[in-house]
Amino acid sequence: MIQLNFTLFIQLINFLALLFILNAILYKPILAKMREREAQIRKDREKALELEENVRLQENQHQEALAKARQTAAQEKAALIAEAKKKESAILDKARTEASRIVDDMKAAIQAEASEVRKTLKAQMTPLAESITEKILGRAVR
Repeated sequence: MIQLNFTLFIQLINFLALLFILNAILYKPILAKMREREAQIRKDREKALELEENVRLQENQHQEALAKARQTAAQEKAALIAEAKKKESAILDKARTEASRIVDDMKAAIQAEASEVRKTLKAQMTPLAESITEKILGRAVR
């Protein structure tokens, strides 16, 4: 059986004193540090989420800038190709015109030369024909 006497009250006072001392020295500082750590962890998580969002935004901006640069480059390439085709067409037209002029000049020169050769041959054919006729006939023709 349990007897209630003076020692029970002393033990109760010792227990309460120990509880008060441990609470002041040990439990409160530990709880304060735990709350401080939880707050720091919460802040760090928020900061990490904020940084992730910033990285995502910057990546999106980078992708948009890259897409815009590709589009601009494609437009410039198309413009340069169109300009090159125009220049090529102009050069080819000029070359065709020049070639046509050269051919026409050559044809005119050949016709003039042929005409000159015909005149020369005509002038040389008459005495040659007379000479051949004289040799065939054996007499002078005039």
